[in-house]
Amino acid sequence: MQVRKREQGAASIEFAIVFPFFFLIFYAVVTYGLIFAAQQTLTLAAAEAARAAVRYPAQLPANTSQLAARKSAACAMANGAVDWLRKIGAGLGGTACSDSATSDAAGIYVSSGDCTGIAASSGFSCVNVRINYSYASAPLIPRLLGPLLSLPTPDVLRARAVAQVSLVDG
Repeated sequence: MQVRKREQGAASIEFAIVFPFFFLIFYAVVTYGLIFAAQQTLTLAAAEAARAAVRYPAQLPANTSQLAARKSAACAMANGAVDWLRKIGAGLGGTACSDSATSDAAGIYVSSGDCTGIAASSGFSCVNVRINYSYASAPLIPRLLGPLLSLPTPDVLRARAVAQVSLVDG
């Protein structure tokens, strides 16, 4: 009976020592899982936006060029595909698509240009879709104990897709 009485608090002390390690492992799995899901979403959104630029609507509004219609379709598709990510975090910025080809700021960028290796007179153009999520400013999971105990995470999540489109009807 005496031995049992001395060991009554041993389980509590062992739990108090082991729990922080298990919690840190659980926190890392959830954090990196969400980062992976967000990166996959951005990659899928960029690819779907590029596909939307290829299959733009045949009926164009008045005074709209084919390229502008394709870029608008790509922007709408990208915004729809990242909807859940926009609801969770604020790292994507606004819903408007920018035309900047070199910006690393958060947002959705749909630009056009000549395709490399194709003659300019052939009627082809490329639609470039880039999506940047600023994970440093808007993490999907709050940092554990602030900067004191935080996991190494990326500053920016990026995705890019390019679609070659024909601007000649027929």
